[in-house]
Amino acid sequence: MVIHKETMRSANEKSVLQRIFTEGPISKSQVARDVSLNKVTVSQIINKFISSRLVVEAGSGDSTQQGGRKPELVQINSKYGYVVCIDLGYQELSVLSMSINGQKLDSRHTIFGNDDISTAIEKIYEILVEFQEMHKERLLGLLVSIHGIVHKNQVIYSPFWNMKQIDLADTLSKKFDIPVILENEANLTATFERDYSVNEIQNAVSISMHKGIGAGIIIDGELYRGRKGEAGEIGQTVAFESENQSLEKSNKIEDVCSPQVILARIKNAKKLEYINWQLVRQMFDDKDQETLEILKEFENNVAKIINNVIVSFDPDVLVVNAYIFKEFPEILERISNGFAHVSVRNTPIVLSENVKNASLYGGCAQMIRTILGVSKLKLQYKK
Repeated sequence: MVIHKETMRSANEKSVLQRIFTEGPISKSQVARDVSLNKVTVSQIINKFISSRLVVEAGSGDSTQQGGRKPELVQINSKYGYVVCIDLGYQELSVLSMSINGQKLDSRHTIFGNDDISTAIEKIYEILVEFQEMHKERLLGLLVSIHGIVHKNQVIYSPFWNMKQIDLADTLSKKFDIPVILENEANLTATFERDYSVNEIQNAVSISMHKGIGAGIIIDGELYRGRKGEAGEIGQTVAFESENQSLEKSNKIEDVCSPQVILARIKNAKKLEYINWQLVRQMFDDKDQETLEILKEFENNVAKIINNVIVSFDPDVLVVNAYIFKEFPEILERISNGFAHVSVRNTPIVLSENVKNASLYGGCAQMIRTILGVSKLKLQYKK
């Protein structure tokens, strides 16, 4: 992976830059107090950032109660450059661009009719060139969200795309001369919850449920990926109902209770040619018995998944990222209430505020961290 030269900063520079990012507009004197450095050192560091255009002056702040000269404020320069995150979903591609200070710039969505990664790469080229023509600022970095296993910036396993032995990060990095990071999609949903939360999150699990099921794990404020990037692959855990079968032939959790499986089961049960969650909601409200039974089974299975995750990691909060619970919030509420009655942990179980694009926002946040070389971000997600 190519590392951007701007990430190679001293500890003092990182501390100052992080404070400007999280609290800006902010005065130099306030930064000095916050990071426990003398004003001269902080002023020299900030002036260096201003010279490189990473930081800009932002007018004057309020004077103190004692009066005196108003402090000059500084903040991250939104025009310095931008980052892009691309989510490679099931035969679809979603894109989000964001300025270096965390402001959303643009988004795209493309549906494909095949799983050929070469087709997706050509579309990525097209979109990034379009962004470069639209924005005067420079493209600083790209992060690709992978629904699968990533280790050492390589796609180890991808159920949705035929990778054809292509080194995706290297291919994109050489094409645009930028750093490219590959990251697991569920990990990025956890990054979103950490970096966009109004509260500081140190330990959390984000369960991402779409066509597959994965979990992003935050421990002591950092992503936990496991030895080879396979931590959180809870959809691949064995369903215990697979009796008298070998491990290889046993059903996996996501084979029996992923949202897409539930949608297909209801479609087959009702002998429908087309189905979506809005139709399922209507059948649920009409108290269709087959639909109610399938959703009740799903509810029980998800409750077991959540229980197993909570007793394994004991998080401060468990976030569920799944559109089905946006359509059926009462199901998640029943799961949460039921868990509270049988557990002493009292772990909050909540639906993500950004079910649709959490991985994209999390990916941009992670790329900004890399570019700036800071460990913490304070971002605001606007619905």
